[in-house]
Amino acid sequence: MLKQPIRRWPLLLMLAFTFTTAQAPASEQHTRDFFADNVLPLSEPNHLSPLYDAIGERRFVLLGESTHGTHEYYYWRAKISRELITNHRFTFIAVEGDWQAIYRLNDYVKLRNSAEGDARTLLRNHAIRWPRWMWVNEDFAAFLDWLRAHNAELPMEQRVGVFGIDMQDPQDSMEHVLAWFQQHDADHYPQVAAAYRDILDFPEEFHGYAQHLVHGGTRLNDQMALASQLLHNHLGDQSENADKATWVARENALVAKRAEAQFYGATQQGPESWNARARFMHEALLRLAKRHGEESRGIVWAHNTHVGDSAATGMSNRGEVNIGHLLRTTEGEDDVFIVGFGTNQGSVIASSDWGSEQLVMTVVPAHPESYEGLLHQSGITQGLFVFDDAARQGDLLTPRHQRAIGVIYRPPNEAYVPTILTRRYDSFIYFDETQALKPL
Repeated sequence: MLKQPIRRWPLLLMLAFTFTTAQAPASEQHTRDFFADNVLPLSEPNHLSPLYDAIGERRFVLLGESTHGTHEYYYWRAKISRELITNHRFTFIAVEGDWQAIYRLNDYVKLRNSAEGDARTLLRNHAIRWPRWMWVNEDFAAFLDWLRAHNAELPMEQRVGVFGIDMQDPQDSMEHVLAWFQQHDADHYPQVAAAYRDILDFPEEFHGYAQHLVHGGTRLNDQMALASQLLHNHLGDQSENADKATWVARENALVAKRAEAQFYGATQQGPESWNARARFMHEALLRLAKRHGEESRGIVWAHNTHVGDSAATGMSNRGEVNIGHLLRTTEGEDDVFIVGFGTNQGSVIASSDWGSEQLVMTVVPAHPESYEGLLHQSGITQGLFVFDDAARQGDLLTPRHQRAIGVIYRPPNEAYVPTILTRRYDSFIYFDETQALKPL
């Protein structure tokens, strides 16, 4: 079958807000004073102790990023994750990467194969779709090598895995599902292959399917749900205890099912496409937690737009949800800890158009009335904030804009999200100037 990875809606377009001060925010001086009075130092790993104290026994820790191409975000997320895994009993990591592509890294970090070499070699040769730099970079490779070395000291059942909870490459997942049926359930293989072919036969596969829907064509949601239903019937109510091969096949079948819902949503007016992806990521995370047992604890790496509670942003006005909001709703705020990241200026890896070459681009200074602009004016070069109840009252609860840079960046055009910072996150890490990732 043709291999045409699904396109994510560019974050630049999803969040195309113009900066406005129609609703007067907290006074700029008050906000600057709040930052100056509450910043904690962050220049070495032991400065993160207040963060770990605040996390306490919460089951899920969500680590954000305000771009998809900044070295400092990856470096410090790795530092935090290493501590949580080593000393706080965290048992798995979920990242904003495609389910099947990232799952192939599990054999490496869990030492399931005897392959020699390092993560850099593995990632260079790994079939990860564009934007490859998000995972095929020096910082992520170093973290994978650390995780493999950490796991080498543990029995298999205690080794920490890394998983993708995104659904942007359904063709890859469908190929895996078809291979499973061919090997393990040959009787149903022709039925599943025929159902998938209904979409894969469109020009550009899912993109052709979207055009089919736009022109009044019949929705093919039942065909895309068939494999997941058959696997659900096969697994019964104890899917978390299934053998690895069948469990992985079921997860990939769900990727394909929800991808259809995302493309259908893209043909409708409203938040359906965004929310289909958000709900899949949330549900995939909860299935991972269930798979790892009642005592499991999970770490998430994803963009601020996915992890920062959407109810504290302008997203909620459009009916959009995200992992942070859904997780706080289903698991309770006392079981979820969200860390946002931000910067004022520097450099970043991004592209000027969808699918084009990766570039080292200049991050222009933030708008002076945004959170990042006021942090810059406060004279903070790098710091940690941990928000308590006092930070969640008064005029600090009036929205102000926060920067968001996706895989597409076209300065001086900027994307900002109306945000209540102290409600969107439990903690915030700021760097006045950041550097671009180093892709492999």
